Amino acid sequence: MSESPVGSEYARTRDIIAAAVVLLTLTAALVTVLVQAWPPAPRIAPDGRTEIPALSTTVHLPGWSPSLSRETSLFVVVMAAGALGGVVHVLRSFYWYVGNRALRRSWLMMYLLLPLVGALFGLIVYLVLRGGLTSPTGGAADINPYGMTAIAALVGLFSRETAEKLRTVFGTLLAPAQPGRDQALAPRISAVEPVSGPPGTAVTVHGGGLAAATGVRFGPARAPVSDVTDTLLRTTVPAGAASGCPIVYTPAGSAASPEPFTVE
Repeated sequence: MSESPVGSEYARTRDIIAAAVVLLTLTAALVTVLVQAWPPAPRIAPDGRTEIPALSTTVHLPGWSPSLSRETSLFVVVMAAGALGGVVHVLRSFYWYVGNRALRRSWLMMYLLLPLVGALFGLIVYLVLRGGLTSPTGGAADINPYGMTAIAALVGLFSRETAEKLRTVFGTLLAPAQPGRDQALAPRISAVEPVSGPPGTAVTVHGGGLAAATGVRFGPARAPVSDVTDTLLRTTVPAGAASGCPIVYTPAGSAASPEPFTVE
């Protein structure tokens, strides 16, 4: 099975500049929305003891100043916070790949969509919590916006871990789906970079079906993996490694590199 050539080339300078401008603009817009849509603090009643929650807030945006109820404000805030968490993830990955001159154009679409995924995950988790499916909560006036915003931001930052957690929690409540042919793809390795180095060398493995990888074996020694995606993972040559074709292990099986790695 050959690897798709779509987006396989390295990002050009204009791609990097355009992506950086879009990400910084999106960050500024999300921060503005988050601050403007923040629910106002409760007002103190004339008796000096009772707090009266504000029922609405006015959002001041360029050319538009809508009035939002507290419920709507919370929706906007958690989605903006989830998107900001996704942007943090994107920026961290973006500067790493650009700094190491390893950014490929196929990643740019992920960078564009990850903030949207973070916003949607933030909204879903908020609805789960408000619905009392995992813990009971009160009405909108009883919601601590700081707590919900923090949860939404962390959900956006760790969207993959959130998806796995939701899958684990609700997998016990719902009937398991019948596995399909595309749910457990066999792993394959197309390239290993670099192809030689001493123990401690950082190694990037390219291929497909790598999302569930659990380890990479270099001869008799096995190394853990990090930054795992479906097409890429990173590992470090472990002590005791020997020259040979690295082998990636996943629940769906194992795959050996087509080229050997030389331990120096």
